[in-house]
Amino acid sequence: MQRYLNEGGIWANSRKEKKMKQLMNSKGDDLAIESYQARLQALDIANKAARDKGLTLEAMGENCNLLPIRIGAILSGQAPLEATTQECLEKQLDLKAGTLDPLRTPPVRWKAGAIYRLHEAVDVYAPAIQRWMNEQFGDAIMSAIDFTIIAEEVTGSQGERRIRIIFDGKALPYSTDEGWRPADA
Repeated sequence: MQRYLNEGGIWANSRKEKKMKQLMNSKGDDLAIESYQARLQALDIANKAARDKGLTLEAMGENCNLLPIRIGAILSGQAPLEATTQECLEKQLDLKAGTLDPLRTPPVRWKAGAIYRLHEAVDVYAPAIQRWMNEQFGDAIMSAIDFTIIAEEVTGSQGERRIRIIFDGKALPYSTDEGWRPADA
């Protein structure tokens, strides 16, 4: 893998470079960059092990008694890893105990306010949701045209007021090779 020093003094390859640029451009926060860099090696190791073993978010979540989106958020570096989940993931992925230690520290959060919290929820969970969508629907996206949002108040398990937001969009598959065949003349 070719590595180079970018203009920000960060060693990266092209995928990691893109993520660093996103953090620098959208957040402008050195702490966010440091937080991501501290997690990067452990994230790469864990995600490679999951791919190599053919483990889905569903399978890992079921094994660790967590919802798949939570596993995805952990494996994208957007949620802190708790001790029992660390033990479960390291065992499933055949990783040496302590390999995922860098994921134990909570990631840096950037902004405040209701709109920013909605952005944060999408930023934090979108990579995990995308991965789940690919696992469930193949190479597909959720439509934002054939789409509704439902926002409602619900009562939590402790009697607290909670907000539920449901994104309901049609699953749209990307084109396959069949759609790219030359037209018969």
